[in-house]
Amino acid sequence: MDIGLALREEKLAPYNTECTPDAKRDFETWDGSNHASLMIMKHNIPEAFRDTKSKKITQAKGFLDEIEKLLKTIRLR
Repeated sequence: MDIGLALREEKLAPYNTECTPDAKRDFETWDGSNHASLMIMKHNIPEAFRDTKSKKITQAKGFLDEIEKLLKTIRLR
């Protein structure tokens, strides 16, 4: 599994009954990568660096962006 895929690629459109098998596979690969990346980050980044907004984030890239904003805020203080 390419665990960094969700950080490099934008979220793919969910598949439906009309999607090709390749589109379904690509979405499932991205979704698995996103889930694994998010779990790893939430487990390894101390809660002190997270806020209540980060609990609602469901995309790894968005979570990383939010942590970056918080760290910049802390640095400016």
